[in-house]
Amino acid sequence: MLIKIKILIKSYNLRTIFLFRTYAMNRFTSETVKKTLCPYQEKCYRKNPIHFNEMSHPHLEKLIINNLDDVITIPAHLDFECPDRSQLLDQLKVLQIVLKKERDRNGGTSQSLKPQESINPKNSPKNSNSKGKETISDELKQKIERNKQAALLRREKKLKELDEKAELLASYESGSFKNIEKSPKQNLKRNGSENNDKTTIQKKSKTIEIYDSNFSSQSSSSSNTNSYSSDSSATTGTSIVENFIGCKTTAARENIRKQALEKMRRAGLKANVVEPGEFALKYALSAPYHLFFTRVEEIKETFNQPLTITLPEILDISLGEIVESLHFNFMIDMGWLCLQYLLAAQSAKMLVLYESRVDSDPLPANITAIEIPKPSAFGCHHTKVSLLKYKDNGIRIIVSTANLYSDDWENRTQGVWISPHLPQLPESSNSNDGESPTGFKKDFERYLLTYKQATLTEWIYAIRHADCSAINVFFLASVPGSHKGHDLNNWGHKKLASILSQHATLPADSPYWPIVAQCSSIGSFGPNFENWLQKDIVTSMSKEKNAGLKSITNFQFVYPSINNFKNSIDCRAAACCLPYSMKTHSKQEWIESYMYQWKASKINRDRAMPHIKSYTRISRDFKKIPWFVLTSANLSKAAWGTFRQSNYIMNYEAGIVFIPKLITKETTFPIEKQESSDIPVFPMPYDLPLTRYGPQDKAFVIEFFDSA
Repeated sequence: MLIKIKILIKSYNLRTIFLFRTYAMNRFTSETVKKTLCPYQEKCYRKNPIHFNEMSHPHLEKLIINNLDDVITIPAHLDFECPDRSQLLDQLKVLQIVLKKERDRNGGTSQSLKPQESINPKNSPKNSNSKGKETISDELKQKIERNKQAALLRREKKLKELDEKAELLASYESGSFKNIEKSPKQNLKRNGSENNDKTTIQKKSKTIEIYDSNFSSQSSSSSNTNSYSSDSSATTGTSIVENFIGCKTTAARENIRKQALEKMRRAGLKANVVEPGEFALKYALSAPYHLFFTRVEEIKETFNQPLTITLPEILDISLGEIVESLHFNFMIDMGWLCLQYLLAAQSAKMLVLYESRVDSDPLPANITAIEIPKPSAFGCHHTKVSLLKYKDNGIRIIVSTANLYSDDWENRTQGVWISPHLPQLPESSNSNDGESPTGFKKDFERYLLTYKQATLTEWIYAIRHADCSAINVFFLASVPGSHKGHDLNNWGHKKLASILSQHATLPADSPYWPIVAQCSSIGSFGPNFENWLQKDIVTSMSKEKNAGLKSITNFQFVYPSINNFKNSIDCRAAACCLPYSMKTHSKQEWIESYMYQWKASKINRDRAMPHIKSYTRISRDFKKIPWFVLTSANLSKAAWGTFRQSNYIMNYEAGIVFIPKLITKETTFPIEKQESSDIPVFPMPYDLPLTRYGPQDKAFVIEFFDSA
């Protein structure tokens, strides 16, 4: 009993660590304890649903509490200072959504959603001269009794939740839990976790409802099925997605598309949409690399760049009519994703494998969503890969660094690779037919098989029967487990070492070609550079064909400094995709001697914080590279693996490797225009030469928000 009490106390003290992002949205908000008054009160600028779930804002709540189903209007006169009415409107929209969900969970009543009232001492019965000082009105008595009963119920539920968390704590000696995605203003601690963007990514600040007002709860009963009907009526569908499926004409689809645009605008989301039907030319002109960077909504210079991309462009009708999609991702907003399909005038039938959902709405019948359990206490499902199946049975594979929710596609630097159209092989073909020169098909199929998901059977069949011979990059993935024997070189940094050993060719001065790592989160490396970075990462990334005896190369690490972040769009929006903690950094401050600032002026993305992850080597004159990796994998042991007899990996990750020999028939890619060559310049995500941290520069850590 004493042990359990201790565990409960520890569990309660660690509550900011294991408030699961989606779990908290779906469960904790419906069992919420009394909200804490926001310390910023009328000066609060936050627009995050998590913040409004946990903090009370009486000045906002009283403006909309009686109008949760109406269009929000701001009174001409307010009883508090409001320097930015546009920001206030955004806050009210988010709060309206949060309160509507609370109301629905409480059986459709709004009584419990009234702004919390506190008794002012000067108005209390002891100090009042009114007749009511000795008696309390029946209405107030009832209100107190209701609040008392509600408080008891919340207390019981909270204790039950703590019991469950205590059991989890007891089962994991490490004390680390599921997705911790709290708002960055809070004191976030990771208890030693070294992973990725899962800990502190701020959730999207806007929510989109894909269901119309006539939505019936019956439609959610089939939300986890693969059913799909092209004959359903556009007038009887329960969601805008299902209405789109029922459209029989191009005009009807365009009408639904306009509705989707309007929904986005009402939700406060960016709706600067590229018109459908024009992406095929841009894709053709991106050859031979087909590597893009996402458009930055607040940096207009990025809009017309030839290698800028939006999600609706990836889905564009000019690449083919999509009949079905498969998405692997870490964090996903289903409502937002569905609208991207509508903006592209494409069918949104899809299978989604994810770790965390931003939204909690029921799904249309044409969408199957499967949550992938955390592989371990410190591991996660971090892969960001999509497959599109077209009407002609051909497929296309997309590898990116972006989560499937609005913030990641609006104002951050992300990388996206899009495969060529992969036609279906003839029925008479052999299983080895249609292989890529890089072995991409075999490697990708091996990756899909590790999920052991029956729902992936048809997609594995599609890969097996696809002509992948046009793919010119290698598939590089990580899957959880201890890999050894014949499996040793299939995953993580050992797989990259194997690819480079067979295909990378460098000149004699290659030791002077530094390895450059760039990512959005930093793991726990150990007490010194040699402990893991040199022993595993630098050693694997130094591999080359016919290397001979060469010294270890230098290592350089691109990661935003605090000053980089202060000047970013994310800082202004109080958002963050850089979840590196002071707790981890304090144990490895030596890493700053290897660090370089985030600068991307050549592609107009200095102010768009990098969520892209890339690895390469760069020549001494900054004119060429011998290979390039685009991946979901941050620089961490969980993502790449730790080799000590076996390669131990904790995450699912996916990326691609560009090798010149397979793409341009040369030994290097030019990263600067060369007059004597017609080979296209390889698109680098940051400026060269790199800019080293200055004496006053510090690596950005999430605790920056505590002192901001």
